[in-house]
This record gives sequence, C-alpha cells and structure tokens, in this order.
Amino acid sequence: MSAKCFSCGIAARLADNNLECIKYKFVISNAIAAGKADCYYFIEPQFEDDEPLTPQQNLMLKECELASRSMRGPV
Repeated sequence: MSAKCFSCGIAARLADNNLECIKYKFVISNAIAAGKADCYYFIEPQFEDDEPLTPQQNLMLKECELASRSMRGPV
C-alpha cells in the first residue's frame, strides 16, 4: 500500500473499509493505484485546527490550485 492513492486526500473510506477516489469515482485497488502513480489530482491530506479536511474539501483545494496554475503564463 505504498502507492499514492492510498495516502491521497481525496480518497474517501467506504462502508466496507475500501477507499474510493471521489474525483474519478472508482474503488482503489493495488492494480489501479499502480497505474495512477502520476495522478494529477494527488494531494496530501490537509488539516485545519488539527482536524483533517474531508475528501471533498481536499478536492476543492486541489481544483483551485490547478485552476490558478492555468492562469499563469506570459501576458
């Protein structure tokens, strides 16, 4: 379980103790995690006031970060 998906901030824990990527809507397995080693949406779990943010909040942070990157460039 050293693949990035298992430690990603947008991986939500399901009722059957599996993880689901909330961006791409798939259950994370070892085979899938190996193929997603360079995922564009990987984010370390973020904390606010020593409380972990929800996967949805982490996804919003990452999407804002990616959107701000696309606005950079020559003028």
